[in-house]
Amino acid sequence: DICYPKSSRRLYEQILEQGGILSTFPPGTEPIKRLFPERNRIVSGLADVILVVEARQKSGTFITVDMA
Repeated sequence: DICYPKSSRRLYEQILEQGGILSTFPPGTEPIKRLFPERNRIVSGLADVILVVEARQKSGTFITVDMA
């Protein structure tokens, strides 16, 4: 129910209209940096493949890759 980043609002609305949103967090949970790895666990679990084109050495991207 809280879209992050705000620039993705249109995509968020389309997903709600055509399917749904999957989250381990209760409604109203703010997008806090320390919660992103748990969110990424869901993303990596649903993906068939994770392709990293470019990422900083300490990027959260590698947390997702490690979970895959």
